[in-house]
Amino acid sequence: MKSVFFLLLCAGITFFACQDDTAPDTCANLQEGKITGQDYRKCACCGGWFLQTADTTYMFVSLPEGSDIDLQIATFPIPVKFDFTPDSSICNGFLNRIILTHIEVQ
Repeated sequence: MKSVFFLLLCAGITFFACQDDTAPDTCANLQEGKITGQDYRKCACCGGWFLQTADTTYMFVSLPEGSDIDLQIATFPIPVKFDFTPDSSICNGFLNRIILTHIEVQ
């Protein structure tokens, strides 16, 4: 009985230790655009940075952690590839506010 219990315990540990290595590539569906500069307007829903794609201009407040872009000393426009989620925390998403989840310089 002890050996059956031990065998089931080892099988359970092995089952939970395995991971799926076929995770989707997060870089496969990045959009292309360019950071065009800072938003200097003085309104309640303004502020941040402009990110322009072929058909839409977004606004974001900060870059994701680990980004190697320094917006304070950059020369604009900066061509980038990025991924994002909508940001409804500032003015309920007004002015195409986004939260960048990934960004890299092209």
